[in-house]
Amino acid sequence: MLSVILTILKIIGITLAVLIGLVLLIVLLVGFVPVRYRADAKYPAETDLSDEVISRRKRDALMNKVRASDEEGSGEIYGDHKKEIPVKANVVVSWLLHFVHVSANLNGTDLIINAKVLGLFRLYSNDPEYVKKKEEKRKKKEEKEKAKAEKQKKKDQDKKKDDEEDDEIKSLTTEEDIKSLYTEKETEKETNKDTNKETDKEENSSEKADDSDKKDSDKKKDDKKEDKDSAETDSEEEEEDDDSWWFDDEEEESVEEPESKGIIGKIKAIPKKIKEKLKAIREKFKNIKQKIRKLNKKKNYILDMKDDERVINGVNYGKKKLFLIIKRVLPKKLKGRVAFGMDDPATTGYITGAASLFFPIWGPHFDLEPDFENKKLEADVDLKGRIILAMLVIPAVKVWFNKDIKYIRKKIRGFKKL
Repeated sequence: MLSVILTILKIIGITLAVLIGLVLLIVLLVGFVPVRYRADAKYPAETDLSDEVISRRKRDALMNKVRASDEEGSGEIYGDHKKEIPVKANVVVSWLLHFVHVSANLNGTDLIINAKVLGLFRLYSNDPEYVKKKEEKRKKKEEKEKAKAEKQKKKDQDKKKDDEEDDEIKSLTTEEDIKSLYTEKETEKETNKDTNKETDKEENSSEKADDSDKKDSDKKKDDKKEDKDSAETDSEEEEEDDDSWWFDDEEEESVEEPESKGIIGKIKAIPKKIKEKLKAIREKFKNIKQKIRKLNKKKNYILDMKDDERVINGVNYGKKKLFLIIKRVLPKKLKGRVAFGMDDPATTGYITGAASLFFPIWGPHFDLEPDFENKKLEADVDLKGRIILAMLVIPAVKVWFNKDIKYIRKKIRGFKKL
């Protein structure tokens, strides 16, 4: 008996250990296996980073400006030239040696997305070829189902015909027996009908006699009630005649009342209305004062938070961890070139100044070329990177459980209660 219990416990322990191991393995895979991404984009699609292409595009832009200034409607030509510029971009995201593979391809205005598992099973796809194949398969399935349904209908009809033929054959063999039974049942029904008719006649005669007696008694009762009602109405009419003389006087007085009473009542109601309006105005002023006090409290609360050392330390700590997360998400390799120019040279200068702050992230293999004379945009970019989920979750958890961050959360709750 003990050996059986021990073996059962052993099996349960092994299964639990296997399940725990699988859960830990999944957590480790999701947390520490990186999600890799790669992207490349070109605008326009035929840029090849050569000086000849750049000079040719500048020349074309100048020619288009000259045409727009000299000829009427030449702006439409320039607009068409703009519309013809294509864009190409490819993005690939994979996880666990392409166990999960997602790709997005942009060619002009057509965006095609594919998501696969193990390179065989498609989770999602809007590729027109794949969609066509899917529709063809669906149509074939529908046709097969229709053919099966038609075959089943034919089989059911054939079965019904066979059953009907069998019933006819059976009816021919037992026809004489059925006729004899039918005649016997008819005779029984006729005898039962005669007996039922006699009993019904006797019952109807007795019921009619009872109804006549009830009607006579009801008539007598009604006559007595009518006599009582007539006596009561006569007495009420006499009383009304006696009292009618003073009702008429009151009606005449009410008709003769002047309309001045309504005007006086309105005049008397004016001070009451004024008092009510003054009360409403006072209440509005009180509400405004309360709102102003609340706003002052909130303003003072925010200023106190701004000068609090613990709040300052928590904000600085959160900034550090946020920049660390951004750094771990940004691409590790970045190559390419971006040439741009705006209408106003000042805006191009502002953009270059803001973009130069990220030069340490770009590295030496990326070129930014501002053009202060022409309006243009040319780009050819290639980047690679990876994201480890655990390396993002760990700093986020540290921020959440930091003492200064907890203090800031408490302060925010107090601000909401104000």
